[in-house]
Amino acid sequence: MSVIPIYLNMLQELFLDAIRNKENKLSYIHGKGFERVLAIAKGRWIDYCPMGTTSKTVGVDSSWNKKSFQGIDFYVIDSIAIESNNDVSNSISQWDYGVGNMSGDSLGSRAMRMEIEVADISINRKPDIICLDGSLVSNLVHNKSNSYLESVKNLVNNMSKTCVIFISKNSSSKNQFGEFGSKAADIYYYNKLGFETGFSKPLYNNFVSKTLGIIEIYARLASFVPLIKIEIVGNLDYSIDEIKNLLNGLYCHSIKGYPYCLKAAHQACKISNNDVNRLANLYGFKNEFGSRDSLNE
Repeated sequence: MSVIPIYLNMLQELFLDAIRNKENKLSYIHGKGFERVLAIAKGRWIDYCPMGTTSKTVGVDSSWNKKSFQGIDFYVIDSIAIESNNDVSNSISQWDYGVGNMSGDSLGSRAMRMEIEVADISINRKPDIICLDGSLVSNLVHNKSNSYLESVKNLVNNMSKTCVIFISKNSSSKNQFGEFGSKAADIYYYNKLGFETGFSKPLYNNFVSKTLGIIEIYARLASFVPLIKIEIVGNLDYSIDEIKNLLNGLYCHSIKGYPYCLKAAHQACKISNNDVNRLANLYGFKNEFGSRDSLNE
């Protein structure tokens, strides 16, 4: 019996069912209370068109990958801090690799700590803004030990005039509208307000730690581009004017509403499957069977 016709028939039935139940499924989000949450979001939104202000911005990102063989993993982790001028030769980087039984969670946690380490070193160069990829709150949720939190606190203590922020392209947080019965994440409601530039009023987030100050805003640096979530670390007294100045500095080195330093960091540190395979080959794993070879993955 051929598997492909059965598979195609199943997908056809699935799509037809999805079309028939579209309104019913969407009613979970757009039903009772949706307009109320949307009105609250509108009341917290500030229209603002950023103006490019010269600033020295640094993007920090990390990557990890592994190749699983029969009972063993070959893993690679790295992190980089790079300025918006994209001068890789002047970047700060760290890496680690080896052989062992490594879970994805442990590799991800190590990569997050590397990010804080390279960010801490880059503070000595006195940048105006250091942008770390991802959400600090999410990182703290996934790093159960106190070591990551303490590393972030040390980073904040060394800040001086540098502003340290975490930037997310997406978010599942309900910190702002959860108490009003929101069904979707906060970013969903702000996205529904339109496509013009602006930002949400700063809100304190103590969901994870009461000993580390985090201010969060949602912002759109250019019209008709996705929102970004910005978590400002260590300063709980950020005024509206200071947030405008921050957005001006980010806008100066942004492409399609996203800080170029973070894009450069992502491209510089990304570890592809081909990269980890080549390194594994150097260690003699070329002829070993991979754990997913039977699936051609």
